[in-house]
Amino acid sequence: MHPLRDIAGESSLANPYQDVSLLRRYEELGGDLDEVLYLSLGETWSEVAPGLARALRESVPLHGHGYILTPYGLPALREVLRGYVTDSHRLAAVAELGVDYEVAVSQSSTRSAMFHYGRLLREEAPDAAGRPLVVCSSPGWDYAGVFTALGYGMRHFAVRPEDEYQPRAEEVEELLRRSRGETTGPLLLVLNAQHNPTGADWDERTVRRMVRAAADTGAAVLVDDAYYAVHDPHTPPTSALRVLLEEYGPADDPARGRPWLAVRSLGKQFHCNGWGIGALTAPPCVLEALLGRLLPQHGYVSSVPLQAAMAAWLADEESETFLATQRANYAQKRQEIAKRLAGDLGYPDEAFHAGSCGAYLLMRTPPWFEERAAAGAGTGTRSGPRSGTGRGAEQEPGESFREFCLRRTGVLVGEAHMSTPGERARDPQGFVRLFLGPQQSVVTEALERLADAGLGWADEDAHS
Repeated sequence: MHPLRDIAGESSLANPYQDVSLLRRYEELGGDLDEVLYLSLGETWSEVAPGLARALRESVPLHGHGYILTPYGLPALREVLRGYVTDSHRLAAVAELGVDYEVAVSQSSTRSAMFHYGRLLREEAPDAAGRPLVVCSSPGWDYAGVFTALGYGMRHFAVRPEDEYQPRAEEVEELLRRSRGETTGPLLLVLNAQHNPTGADWDERTVRRMVRAAADTGAAVLVDDAYYAVHDPHTPPTSALRVLLEEYGPADDPARGRPWLAVRSLGKQFHCNGWGIGALTAPPCVLEALLGRLLPQHGYVSSVPLQAAMAAWLADEESETFLATQRANYAQKRQEIAKRLAGDLGYPDEAFHAGSCGAYLLMRTPPWFEERAAAGAGTGTRSGPRSGTGRGAEQEPGESFREFCLRRTGVLVGEAHMSTPGERARDPQGFVRLFLGPQQSVVTEALERLADAGLGWADEDAHS
């Protein structure tokens, strides 16, 4: 992986990222970080779109180094995004840009935009005393890390392997009704139709029922489109944004007063997470409050050179060519991983989900690992990284499967349910995820290492 000193620095100050702790511990045990295969947090540090990097070198105007006198982002990028969002979600036939919805630039990450949207809902709530609640999926992204800091309670609906990780609409409807019965404060439904971490593309009919249930219960909506552009070739993704605009009708309908926000990261689709740039789509009044009123309280439009480069890149046909190639590559990686999990590692079909969108593949922790953990497996004497083969007493008390895989193979896989850096993971062990972003050769080698170390589905030691 990329040298840790470049991306984490030295350790004189506390670092909340668990991956850094695991990697430093691995190094202390004698492991070579240069040989680590990093499939955890969705990052490669090496796969940025070449044309985007070129645009940063060549397409930044002189005024892009100064203040921008609008809270809605660099005008050049905002204009590109207005067309980009409208076209990619096929909105022209169902809603009017500038009336039913508007688009602005997201900066400092879409996570920050979510946080301030949650803040806005609290500030504008008629009943300031009512505890706000968020309804979202489990497993899922770290929405709790964003909203509990604002005092929100979390309510989860399950997405299950037996349903191919599709939500059950009736369960979401009931959960929204129960949640509304709990509070007179803000209620927020999160729609993550290109689901992280399962890679499931939620059915449009289910999303429509969820939007209707939000309207019926007076819930605000957050559309998380982080991976909208990351999907298998020739498989158009469900557009939760389009469904929402279809359901909420034209601006002269009373429903226009319903608050909603759609966030779309551009870092995920172009491998530039460090830029923190994306698109915000919402009713004009929501963007005016979120950016025109709240943004000046805590910041100003920044990363303007990056916004200029992104504007030039999105206007270049090469950006669509890059996405098409990436979609084909991700689809190939899904197939390769599924084949190796079933063949080399003995995983049954129900123990992993290849999915059709997003940048991850979800897989179960082998049952023998949990059984041995429950039985207190391990000798208490920790062996060095990648020493020997097999499992046996190598498993240490309290050791997570992620740590075990890293220590045994030099492969760091990801949490199934992302948690806030510095906070304990909220859900029990049982799943991990593999990031599909690295080159095919890296992903293949990672699976080969797991197989060579005997970390497949069956407990080979029990039969030896």
